[in-house]
Amino acid sequence: MQPWKIAVGLGVAITGCAVAYLANRFAFLGPYAGLIIVEYWWPVTLHFLAAVATLMAVMAAVLRSLGLVDVGRKLDLMERSTRRGAGDQELARRLGEEADGTFTE
Repeated sequence: MQPWKIAVGLGVAITGCAVAYLANRFAFLGPYAGLIIVEYWWPVTLHFLAAVATLMAVMAAVLRSLGLVDVGRKLDLMERSTRRGAGDQELARRLGEEADGTFTE
């Protein structure tokens, strides 16, 4: 899994939580929602997208600093080398059976 995919997933989850929390905090703006959407849709959309982009960039930086950048590539490389037969032979055999759809005990 690539870091940007993790950042997008976390960004969407955190943004959803923030929207749910802020919707309760800004309930007093409910009667003016139509006016806000009609008159101020562009600044509201721009600020929302900027906040989401900032959140995803921060998540990507945190994941990069934790060393999770190459985890997906390393796991993919390990799986491909195991399927070729390098490493544990029993695991390679079972992965081959999984790919073929035949399972034995």
